[in-house]
Amino acid sequence: MYLLHLQPATNACPSGITTHNKRLQRGLVVEEKYLRAANYAQMMNKEIEMIAHACGLKHARELEREHVRIVQQAGRSMALNRLYPYPNAKV
Repeated sequence: MYLLHLQPATNACPSGITTHNKRLQRGLVVEEKYLRAANYAQMMNKEIEMIAHACGLKHARELEREHVRIVQQAGRSMALNRLYPYPNAKV
């Protein structure tokens, strides 16, 4: 299982992509940062695969909500599917 620590939004994305801060937005120069963004995406995929393997899965696409645990108060964690269950389907 992978523990997920949720962080509050800070509006301080260092790459300038997801911020409304004009000073940080000036740092986004596509011609200079596209390779870094591509590398970031590749490494993110690699790390997600590592997490999947740590959960005993062969592929990241097999990850489901029960594989993610969210740390709650007092350091306790709870599986995402229990914390936020899907609503019952109406037939």
